[in-house]
Formats: sequence, C-alpha cells, structure tokens
Amino acid sequence: MRRLFAAVLSLSLPLFVGVPAVQAAPGRTLEYSVLATSGGIARRATVTVDFIGGSAERVMNVDVDEVGEDGVQFGADVGIEPTGSLESDKQSLTSEEEAICSLMALESEDMAGVAQGDHWDRSGPVPGGHQHTQFVALGSTDDGLIQLAVTRDTMRNDGSVARWRGTMTYDADAFVPATISLTGNVSSDDDPVDGRDVAMTIHLIHDTFKHY
Repeated sequence: MRRLFAAVLSLSLPLFVGVPAVQAAPGRTLEYSVLATSGGIARRATVTVDFIGGSAERVMNVDVDEVGEDGVQFGADVGIEPTGSLESDKQSLTSEEEAICSLMALESEDMAGVAQGDHWDRSGPVPGGHQHTQFVALGSTDDGLIQLAVTRDTMRNDGSVARWRGTMTYDADAFVPATISLTGNVSSDDDPVDGRDVAMTIHLIHDTFKHY
C-alpha cells in the first residue's frame, strides 16, 4: 500500500494532511545545537523552538530563540505555513532559524507515504525575501527517520542570493527535523559571482515530546 501510494506522490506531495496534535500542541519545546560557518569563520549557537499553537489557515505559530556562544540572544515570533513560507514579527531571521522553521513545514506533508526517489518542491515568502526548496527522498528507516536531499535557494529583497545544498533527516513519528546539514554560497547584488562560502550543521538535542 505504501509503495502504491508513494508512486502517486512522486511528482508532488499534496498538502492535505492536517497539523498533527503532537506538533502544534502548546507547551512542546525543541532545542537544536547549531554549528554555522561564514567565510571560514565558525560560530556555535542553540536554537529553541516553543510551540504556541495553530490557526484555521493551518499556520503553525512558534517562538524561536537563538543564543550564541557570546550570550547574544535573538528571538522572534514565527508563523509557519504548509509551503514552508514564514511570517515573523522580525524583518529577518538567522539562516539557521529560517532553515529549521521552513523545514518544519514538512509536518503538513504525507511523509509516511514517502518512498526512495520521490521528489517535490515548495516555495513562498520568508522575512526579507523569498525561498524555493526542493526535496528528494533518499531512504527511510523502520523507526520513522526519513533521509532527504535538500536544495534551498533564498532570494533577498536587497538582491543577495543564498544557495544551499545538503541533506536532512526528518523524524516522521515526531513530525520535526532531526538533523540538517547544508553548505552553500551567499552572493550580493553588487558582486553576484564572487560570494562567500557558508555552511550549517544542526542537530535536535532536546524534545519535550520525546523526553530527551
């Protein structure tokens, strides 16, 4: 049954699955460790996501808080749409906050029916720009972990472009990204050819739903 259903989904996965109760339940908290590099300079941070609730338009509302090694804190209220589009009370998010929140929108997909080779894409606005993300299913495990290849391009209103490539592991039982590993390049409108190299490695280290 899964293979037959997955074949129908191979070109595009429809957004017909409702927001799971465990995902949108207020009080759930996720904590991610982040290692990010830009132009050869590395920094570490922790990103915490607190679920506030959902809406009739299927927008998932979260509080996102990032704290760096230097103690500097960056917080935002974010609305996550099924397409991975984001709304926020801030004009911009950090690259890792944006990636975590956009990829959390996979909870609106029928990930239980995904088979190796299935592919689809999603696009829409994010604070300060627009994103387009492509997914290719690489495989899955019996415990609900799905490996995906990810291609993500973010076009900013200031003319800069970030192009990310990599993989992620999605926990289909918990409805959240478990790991995200992306590398890429950011170029400005003034110098679209010679940009700076960037990378991010993100791991889920705490989930109150799973009690770890």
